[in-house]
Amino acid sequence: MSIKDILINDRSVSEFSHAFHSELAEIITLLEETETVFENNFILRDNHRCKYVQEFTFMAIESVVSATRLLIEGHVNSSGNTMRIAYESLCMAILLSSDCSIVINKGKSPKTINFYKSYLEKHGKTKPYLAVDHVINNAEVLGLNSGKCWLKGAKEFYNTYSHSSLISMGSLILSSGNSIVGGGYHEEKIKLYTDNLEFIARFLRQLPCLVEAIGNRNLTKQSTRC
Repeated sequence: MSIKDILINDRSVSEFSHAFHSELAEIITLLEETETVFENNFILRDNHRCKYVQEFTFMAIESVVSATRLLIEGHVNSSGNTMRIAYESLCMAILLSSDCSIVINKGKSPKTINFYKSYLEKHGKTKPYLAVDHVINNAEVLGLNSGKCWLKGAKEFYNTYSHSSLISMGSLILSSGNSIVGGGYHEEKIKLYTDNLEFIARFLRQLPCLVEAIGNRNLTKQSTRC
């Protein structure tokens, strides 16, 4: 297939959709549920904090949709990188919506900060790429005890797609030695597709409840001070 064909020709995703019909059906159902929860629990207010929380929550949802579509088209690395954005966005929403102080630099020079205030001050430790670690390390105070394990597992899984690793390189090579350019469906990559779909589904099984909790905490009622 030529570069021109790869870039501008329509290509069917029917093979992937047929092979993973049940997995995609679950993902679609969970995304629709999440969309409904988001619409019902977020109220647009003229408040910077509310807007930040709402925008990061929306980005988390949109990124899952885009990551799933990329995976269906065979863009495994791009899908994984986009899922990392989804996790980071969700964690940013959790941190920004919480009034509880969190501890940063655990194990080194621990320091307690109010994440939202520090974010406004452009504190270096409030950058999105650190958000997942902050939530994992402060899961108890943030009320995310049950989600700590799956979040940590997802971080480890998706980190491989954020760098030029052997794993990300392997997703582009077939057993014949031929390279995959521009995605597409390849039967010998079924396990790779399966693993990625499972991590997307794990995230979505948690997402509706988390979106509702985030929405209720800061956007529709006064949160409890810690």
